[in-house]
Parts: sequence; structure tokens; C-alpha cells
Amino acid sequence: MRTSTPSFISLIKTPLATIVTLLAISLLLLFLPPELSNNVKMTCVAPVRPFQWATCFCSNLASNFLNKVISVWQDARVKIHMEEQVCQFKNKIIEQQDTIEKLQNKLRILSKFQTENKTSRKNPIPADIIGYDTSNFRKSITVNAGSRHGVKPNDIVVSDNALVGKVITVSGGSCVVQLITDPASRIPGRVVQTREQVIVEGDATVFCKLKYVSRWAKLKAGDDIVSSDIGGFYPPSLPIATVVENEAKGGALFQSVKVLPRVNISKIESVLIVPN
Repeated sequence: MRTSTPSFISLIKTPLATIVTLLAISLLLLFLPPELSNNVKMTCVAPVRPFQWATCFCSNLASNFLNKVISVWQDARVKIHMEEQVCQFKNKIIEQQDTIEKLQNKLRILSKFQTENKTSRKNPIPADIIGYDTSNFRKSITVNAGSRHGVKPNDIVVSDNALVGKVITVSGGSCVVQLITDPASRIPGRVVQTREQVIVEGDATVFCKLKYVSRWAKLKAGDDIVSSDIGGFYPPSLPIATVVENEAKGGALFQSVKVLPRVNISKIESVLIVPN
């Protein structure tokens, strides 16, 4: 009876035989001379060396790529954060510049009024415009000074030492000012150059008109209109408007005169309220 030698595959399939075989190979390698052992190791490693090199190369490449991606992402985040900070700083600078301009404007208006009204014993109340009337027929503004600040109805409102209007309604922290351009506004005035007595009436536009100017009055464009002390309501000699054009129509007894207020309400932010 013939006995066949067990093949390598059949030995591998048996766990115990595999373990014994590996132990034998390990012991054999331990007791081999160093030169022979190194040769065996180099021979075993040589077939897998290209795979090791390829794995190392791919790993380094992937690592470098990920590092670059992370670096670019971090740089982008830092750039965005810096841009946001720069934008915030610019907004703060603009806000501070606007605040400084408002304060300088208030100081200029107050200084001009006090310089040109040295004899006045009334202390004006500074206020900022916080609202505009949107009606086509009524012209008024709302300012942030009211009864708590000492404002009363019929107080006079000025800017750049020129008449803006008068206070008509007052609440605790604000008041409504009727502008000289309001159709219901009528102010006694005088033409500086001719000394004519006139009434300045609102026209519901950016202009006003003069009432009761004789057709023989020698007015011309550029003549100045100031407040009159007739009636004792408005302080005298307060600039109101400038003549733009005038015309005597047909046989009318009075001229048609258009005047432009000295204060452009759309360009001012602050006013002074003068107690009446």
C-alpha cells in the first residue's frame, strides 16, 4: 500500500500543522548565521518593496494634499474674518464721523445765534429733526425736544440764525414745528433794501410768497426779507427769505413776489428753539 506525502496545501488547511510549520521556520531563522538570515530577509522583502514604496508615496501625496486643502480653508476663514473686522471698523468710523459732524453743526448753529443775538437773554434749546410731514398741503417737522426741555407752543425755531418756523404742538419729549413754507404760516416781515412792510406766506412748496406788496414797490431779485417786530410775536430782524422774482400783473394793486427761504430744510439736521 502506497502512502502519499502530504502536500503544502493540505498542511495549510490544518491549523495545528500550520502553527508547527511557522514555529519551525521561526526557530530555523533564529539559529541561522546572521549573513544567511539577512539574505533570507532581503529575499522575502524584495517582492513587497515596490508596494511599500507606492503606499508611502500615495500616503505622503494624500497628506500633502490634505494639508494644502486645510491651509487654504484656514486662510480663507482668516481672510473672511479680517474682512468682516475691517468692514465693522469702517462702519464705526463712519458712525463716529457722522456723530462728530452733528455735534459740530449744533455747536456752529448755537455759536452763530449767540454771536448775532448778544442782547438776547433767552437761552435757546438745541434739537435734532426726527420727522418730516409727508402731506402736500402742510409743511412741518418733528424735533426731539419737548415740554421736559422747556419747549412751549409758539416758541420760535431757527437754524443758522434764520427763521425756520414756530412750535405748534408739544409733547413730553418732542414737538411739531410749523415751517414758514406751510400755507397756514403768515409772518410779518420787512424788505431790508426798500423798508417795505410785507407778509411772508407759505406756498406748500420750497418757496414762499409775499402778500400785500404794492405794485409801485421797487423790489428786485436778491432783496432780503427779515422779520418785523409788528405784533411782537417774532423777534425783529431775523432773516427769513430772499426775493427770487417779482411781477406786477395788469392793473393789480399788488405785485406777485416769490421768495426763497434762507434755510433749506432738506439740508439741516439740527435747529434751535428760542423761547417766546
